[in-house]
Amino acid sequence: MLQKKSRYKPLYKKFVRLRKNVQNRRKLVVGNFKKQKWKNLITFLKTSIKRRKNNFRSYDQFSFFISKYSFPYKKKYLNKLLIKQRFRLFYGDISNKKLKKLLQTVNSSKQKKISASNLIINYLENRLDSILYRVHFVKSIREARLIIQHGHVFINNVCNKNNAFLLTEGDVISISSNYSKQMKTNLFSSNLWPLPPEYLQINYKTFQISILNTFDKPSIFLAFPFFLDLPNIINYR
Repeated sequence: MLQKKSRYKPLYKKFVRLRKNVQNRRKLVVGNFKKQKWKNLITFLKTSIKRRKNNFRSYDQFSFFISKYSFPYKKKYLNKLLIKQRFRLFYGDISNKKLKKLLQTVNSSKQKKISASNLIINYLENRLDSILYRVHFVKSIREARLIIQHGHVFINNVCNKNNAFLLTEGDVISISSNYSKQMKTNLFSSNLWPLPPEYLQINYKTFQISILNTFDKPSIFLAFPFFLDLPNIINYR
């Protein structure tokens, strides 16, 4: 049987649909778009962060927001769908199949002491591509996957081309010198915000990352540019 090829969708058009700067792209903040169709989205994003000094707005994922004059059951399915799409796009546009498999493993896990929301974030944040993004060596998880597949990333002095590799305590990540110039430009443009997690020790001179311990703290929930609403993502069908 012939398999249907997945059609490539431009990245910035997805932000129009989601009405959020999901990947914290600087181009949307600066507004370097010449066409008129981007004007409404850029003004909407600028007004939402107008009272903030930083371009990155942090959300408290443990609080629940209900607008004052909204009907809670209006467009319920659409809101759940947009929440799931923002979550998928933030982690490098995860496919629906991979997300369903991940949710099945989380729901079938027997770890009663850890909640399902912590388990799914624990798995995604310990991946190699997400750690490179958190330390601002790359602009997005998509770029992290490219340099991993091209053999620029080493774990314990061994080349690793698996972007979904789960790191453990004591692992050391190093980057080849061929990609050092690009990482310097990425660091200067990022302003190191949001701050990297506390469980990572970073050497910005040699571009090495050492894992002090695996993710076990909820402070990472403040490092998302949108409201996660993980219960709706886990219970999504």
